[in-house]
Amino acid sequence: MEKYTKIAVVIVLCILAASAGFLVSTLPNLEVRGPTAPRPEEYSMYWDTDTEGGKGFPLSPIPPEVTPIPTPVLAGTSESQYIDAERKIIQTASLSIEVKDFQSSSDSVIDIVERYNGFISDSHSYVTDTGRRRGDITIRVPTAKFLTAIAEIEHVGDVKSKHTSGEDVTEEYIDLKARLNNSERQEQRLLEILDMAKDVKEVLEVERELWRVRSEIERLTGRINYLENRVELATISVSLYEPEPMTHSWGIGDALRSAFDAFVSVIRGLIILVGYALPILILVGLGWLVKLKLMPRLRKKKE
Repeated sequence: MEKYTKIAVVIVLCILAASAGFLVSTLPNLEVRGPTAPRPEEYSMYWDTDTEGGKGFPLSPIPPEVTPIPTPVLAGTSESQYIDAERKIIQTASLSIEVKDFQSSSDSVIDIVERYNGFISDSHSYVTDTGRRRGDITIRVPTAKFLTAIAEIEHVGDVKSKHTSGEDVTEEYIDLKARLNNSERQEQRLLEILDMAKDVKEVLEVERELWRVRSEIERLTGRINYLENRVELATISVSLYEPEPMTHSWGIGDALRSAFDAFVSVIRGLIILVGYALPILILVGLGWLVKLKLMPRLRKKKE
């Protein structure tokens, strides 16, 4: 019995060894694939391999397993708003220009503004002590014509300084629009609740909340309109001035003027000193009179 048991064990071991050898021999022919990787023949439904050169061309859109991942969208905005949102830039510029004739140069700037469908938002001019005219003009022009208008204004005279800047308010603008949209939906919902109110208390509570929401809507609308106006119309500040006359002096006039100022200062000082000393002098004089007149009489009476 023990002999047959050993023979059976040997037969089982031989079978296991033969199976392991068969598996090892077949492993090199196996191809490791991912869980979703398609077989080569599955691509035949997407590509035509009969074209010249064997490169093929697509018969249908991209296979499902390689479909592009959609672009993420910011919270609170729709996908179309995120993709199509136009950048909101507030553009400003300031120029300091030396001109030969202030009036003609100012008229040229005004003509440029009118040709570009802009307007003057502020204007101020004055005459210096030497008779030269100076002034500041603040103009608004459409943003699309901002750089062109600056280029023309520069030809009015000799540009001494120039500064341009742009402020990106796109993020603030999108946030304001989203908040306005939410507030308007909230207002609509409150109006529906107001129609369903049953007593005066509920009506007053809903109207109080409506007043708050409408105040927020007005505030957001005002800020949005302000940003849209600043974005649509660029601001250009122009400072025009005539050059001061070049004069040569030996300095005699300045010296005489300084001497006269010094003389006046000394006289002022003396007057102030007398004003301080006069009360003291009066008191000293009164004391001296008492000593000379009254003291001898008092001595005589005592004797």
